[in-house]
Amino acid sequence: MCGRLSQNLTWQQIYTLYTLPVSAPRLDPQPRFNGAPTQDFALCRLDESGMRSMSVLRWGLVPFWAKDIKIGARMINARAETVQEKPAFRSAFRTRRCLIPANGWFEWKRTGPTGGGKQPYFLALESGSPLSFAALWEQWGRGGEHLETFTIITTEASSALVDIHDRQPAVVDPDDYIDWLDPGTPAETLLEIIGTPHEGPYEIRPVSDQVNRVANDTPDILKPLEKQTLF
Repeated sequence: MCGRLSQNLTWQQIYTLYTLPVSAPRLDPQPRFNGAPTQDFALCRLDESGMRSMSVLRWGLVPFWAKDIKIGARMINARAETVQEKPAFRSAFRTRRCLIPANGWFEWKRTGPTGGGKQPYFLALESGSPLSFAALWEQWGRGGEHLETFTIITTEASSALVDIHDRQPAVVDPDDYIDWLDPGTPAETLLEIIGTPHEGPYEIRPVSDQVNRVANDTPDILKPLEKQTLF
């Protein structure tokens, strides 16, 4: 799964990553070094005119038919294997796809003889370049209240990451941005884009268990754990 990510990117970095129109707002999104579900994140999607745009939405998809927005806290991920079938996601999968720019994400590896311990890791590209996670967005409205939310699609973990966790975010390569965002792209093509785990290469960085607390949202959270504390 993907339940924690780092998004510390300027508007200019996002503009460059997605070749956004010059008319896009030049407002830097709030940095999230230790970002969690129910928080707001920047994403790239198509606007009503079909142009790429940057928006800020809440993590945790609330289906348009939901009676209570609290359901979103349980809809933070959608499995690539079933995303086009699940009632909560199938409508968004057809026409409301987006990209989540991220510096990386966190996973916890079970440790100790019984697997009772957990060591957090920060996973990012070795190059330091930002990643683009495949995601879906949805609109919800009831009683005058309006909310836009998203969920991140996950796949089986790549060979390099499976020792940490058995799932990872579906990463979209730049060559596939157009097809992923286009509402007219056939489902077969979409499933090909998200069907193969992204191999990186990744930096697998052990970090402090301070990441366990969402309130610890500073650059220090990304610092590598001293080797002597690992053993």
